[in-house]
Amino acid sequence: MKTQPPKGRSQLTSKQLLAHVATLHSKDIDLGLERFRVLLARLGNPQDHLPPVIHVAGTNGKGSTIAYLRSIFEAVGYSVHAFTSPHLISTHDSILLKGEAVSEEELAGLLDEVITANDGDGLTVFEAVTAAAFLGFSRHSAHVVLLETGMGGLGDTTNVVEKPALSVLTPISKDHTEFLGDSLAKIAAQKAGILKKGVPCVMAAQEKEAYQVVRERTKALGVPVYREGRDWFVKRVGQRMVFEGWDGDYAWPLPGLEGEHQINNAGLALACLEVLKNDFNLPHEAVGNGLQSVHWAGRLERIPPSDLLPKGWELWLDGGHNEAAAKMLRQQMKKWRDKPLYVVFGMLKRKDSKAFIHEIADRADHIYTVSIPAQESKKPQKLAERIEREGGHATVCEDLTHAFETIRAEHTDKSARVLVCGSLYLLSAFYELHANA
Repeated sequence: MKTQPPKGRSQLTSKQLLAHVATLHSKDIDLGLERFRVLLARLGNPQDHLPPVIHVAGTNGKGSTIAYLRSIFEAVGYSVHAFTSPHLISTHDSILLKGEAVSEEELAGLLDEVITANDGDGLTVFEAVTAAAFLGFSRHSAHVVLLETGMGGLGDTTNVVEKPALSVLTPISKDHTEFLGDSLAKIAAQKAGILKKGVPCVMAAQEKEAYQVVRERTKALGVPVYREGRDWFVKRVGQRMVFEGWDGDYAWPLPGLEGEHQINNAGLALACLEVLKNDFNLPHEAVGNGLQSVHWAGRLERIPPSDLLPKGWELWLDGGHNEAAAKMLRQQMKKWRDKPLYVVFGMLKRKDSKAFIHEIADRADHIYTVSIPAQESKKPQKLAERIEREGGHATVCEDLTHAFETIRAEHTDKSARVLVCGSLYLLSAFYELHANA
């Protein structure tokens, strides 16, 4: 039975429109493209009328790689559309039109069109937002579209672009196993689903099991592959980053995002640009400026602590939520030995908290566990118990506000570091709290 759209829809906000969309399907996530292709056809197939598309899939590093590409393109002077997920503050952040978050007026209008074309059929929120993004991209001129998969690749809504300029695979690891499969091979098959016949692919270094799956698909489709560790290399040399490609070696400034793993993400972006160098003018100095000026919210992001923490303390955020992300975070935490480290930690119920906690429990002086507002999250008590079993020290808190109050009350260090981590949804709640601090 079709659900009728609310009357006077043109008067509704984007938030209200998305609330209506949420009533159209019994599932939040429903991978597959059949219904979505029908909707796009009703909208005039906007995905077929886009600037050159760089399509990015993988498990970790997708957002950072897109951030480097965007920063470099914009440093050169190119205009960029981008679609990323999930958003941190509002849906507007997921859709960038020529480098700017889509306005409320335009987003509401685009969603209104999507809902009208959908005519009450089953539709998820992510499908509606993706369709709105394609509509927006097709109506504004730009030089390039940076397109991030939401989940997987094969059945992801972004996978309707038939001929992207480039496909990109970041490191593939286990995540979303309830949707993508319970083995690395099954997950890799989903991620490799974005590959298209004849479209070049730039690929980060992969675990053997994942690489074998991707390799089979690239052979079947005749995909030219530029693989890290074979066709290109990237490494840190002192205070520079050296990229060794198939057309020569170049030294670059260290990337602007924190963490040693960002050298690999920046290297992946540079490999993409090397493949596309005949299509874009990319002066060396501008590329270096783009690498340094990059910003990506919620990925080892340092922000002003405002009134949440004592003067002289540092406040960091990281939205990584799987084992691979935790391993990267552990490497950074090892470097933070100059002052006490207190962690505020929460995770979604469907995530593997055991593996994550195993990596970070012994690297923090104390961990404060919280639930995530408006989400099905792990119980803070259970998280704290797991942390204690892994050799860490934990305190259960009601929410983020309580966690920060407790940290201030329990610690009088002149200087300390606080890290909020475990979920992008937790960071979203933090941004709201921070804005009101």
